[in-house]
Amino acid sequence: MAPRDLSGEALREALRSRGYQPARAELPLLLEQLKIADRDEAELIERALERLGLVASEEARARFASARPPERGRLCRLIGRLGARDPEARAWLLGALTDEDPKTRRNAMIALGKLGGEGVEAALLARWPDEPVENRRSLAAALGKLGGPDALALLSTVETDDPELARLSGEARLKLTRTLGRAQSGAIDPARPAPRALEALCHCRAGLSELAASELAAFSPRILNEETVRVTLTGPLEALYRARTILRFGFPLPTGARGASPSDPGEAVRFALSSPEALAILRAFTSGPLRYRIEWASGGHRRGLTFRVAEKVARARPELVNDPTESLWEVVVTEPPGAPIAVELWPRGLADPRFTYRRVHLPASSHPTLAAALARVGGARPDDVVWDPFAGAGTELVERARLGPYRRLIGTDLDPAALESARENLAAASLSDVTLAVADARTFRPPEPPTLILTNPPMGRRVLDSTLTGPLYDAFLAHAAKTLAPSGRLVWISPRWEDTRARASAVGLRATFRQRVDMGGFFAELQAFSAGAGRRPA
Repeated sequence: MAPRDLSGEALREALRSRGYQPARAELPLLLEQLKIADRDEAELIERALERLGLVASEEARARFASARPPERGRLCRLIGRLGARDPEARAWLLGALTDEDPKTRRNAMIALGKLGGEGVEAALLARWPDEPVENRRSLAAALGKLGGPDALALLSTVETDDPELARLSGEARLKLTRTLGRAQSGAIDPARPAPRALEALCHCRAGLSELAASELAAFSPRILNEETVRVTLTGPLEALYRARTILRFGFPLPTGARGASPSDPGEAVRFALSSPEALAILRAFTSGPLRYRIEWASGGHRRGLTFRVAEKVARARPELVNDPTESLWEVVVTEPPGAPIAVELWPRGLADPRFTYRRVHLPASSHPTLAAALARVGGARPDDVVWDPFAGAGTELVERARLGPYRRLIGTDLDPAALESARENLAAASLSDVTLAVADARTFRPPEPPTLILTNPPMGRRVLDSTLTGPLYDAFLAHAAKTLAPSGRLVWISPRWEDTRARASAVGLRATFRQRVDMGGFFAELQAFSAGAGRRPA
C-alpha cells in the first residue's frame, strides 16, 4: 500500500479529522512538524501522537536531549499526556523539573500534578522558591490536586500581587483543606434539638402545600405558595419528617444587610454562609467537620464563581469547608427573575427515614409523597376496607397503612411482576396481611365492599392520547360506583380531570375534593368522590 501524502494541507486536513490514526511510519514526520507548528496546530499534532501511545512517548524522550525551545516544552507536554501509559514518564518528568527551559519545567509540573505518585509533592515543593510567577501558578494548581499538609502549609503563606497566582493558590488551599478534612468523619444528628426557634421552609410538589401544612400543624405553618410551607422548628430535625407529603426542607439564610436585596449571587451566597445564622445551624446539628457544597438552582456548576465564594467564606469562617463530594449540607441558590436572590441551607447528609420500604421501584409507580397525599385526602377509619385497583409497587397501600388503622388492604393489578414488587415493598413495610391478586380493575369484585378506593391509575405521557385513557377511566369509574360500600370514598389522580369529574357525577359519585398537582412535566388533578349514603352496592 502506498504511504499517505501528509504534506502541507493534506497533513492539516488529516489532523482535523477525528478519525485520523497515525501510522508508526508517520511518527517522525509528526514530531518534525511539532517543532514548527503554531499553537493550535501543535495541539492537534499532540492529540494525534497520543493515539500512538507508548511508542510516541519513547520517541519524544529520545528526541528531547537535542531539542531546543519551543520544541523542548512541546515534547515535555506530549510525554506528560502519555504519562499514564509510559512507566518511565514519572521519573523523566521529575528530572524535567530542573530543565533550563521555563516552559519545559511548567509542562512537567502540570503533568506531574495529574500523575502524582511517590516523591512528586516533595519535588514540586522544592521548586517553589526558584520559579517565576508564571510557573508558580502551575505549581499551585498541581499541589492542589495531590498535596498534603506540607503543600497546604506552603500555600497558606503565599503573598502575591499577581491576581492569577492568588486565585490558583486560593483554589488549591480549598481543595487541600477539604481533602485532608475527609480523614475526619462527620454526620448530621437528626435527634439533636434546635438551639432556638428556627424558621424552616418545607418544599412539596406544586399543589400539595395545603396538605403539607395540615401535616405540619404543630410547627405553626404558613403557606407561602403552592409548593412551599414556612414552619418554626423548636425540636430536632427528624421531627419535620413526620410530614410525609413534603419532598425536602431547608433553612432560609439572610443574603444581605436588612432591607438590602443583592443582585450579585456570589455576594449573596458569601453573606449567607458567613452569617451567624448559618454558623449556628451548622454547629447545632453537625458532628465533625462542617462541610458544604453550593448548588445553583438555575443549573450549571459555575465553577469559577463557586471557588471565589468558597475562598471568601473560608477567610471569614475557616471552619466551613467547601466539599462537593463529601458535603453534609447543600447551599441552594435560587435566582428568580424579578425577585431577590434566595439562599437555603439543606441537610444533604440527613437520612430520610420515611420511605425505606421502597425496595422495588417501577417506572409508573407513584412518588411516595404523592401516595401520602392521596392517603391523607382519603382519611383513615378503623373499619376501612381499602382497595387499590392499580396497585403497581404498592405505595398507596403502604401510605394508607402508615396513616392509621384499617380492617383490610387489597391490591390488584394486571401485571404479575408489579404485584411481586408490591409484595416485596409491603413486606419491607411489615405489612403481611394484604390481599394481592392479578385482576382487571374494571371487573374485579373485592371480597367485601371497599370503603376506600385509593389509587394512581395508568397515565404517564399517555394522557395526551384520550383514546387510551378515556375508555379505561370511564369503565373503571362506572365499576367503582357499583362496588363501593355505602358512603365509600374514591381518591385518585386524574390527568383528564374535567372528563372524569363529569363521568363520576354521571354514575352517582359526588366530588368532595379537587386539587391540581404537578406530576413532573404535566399537571393532573387529585380528586376525591363519595358514594351516596343510602345506596347499596350491587
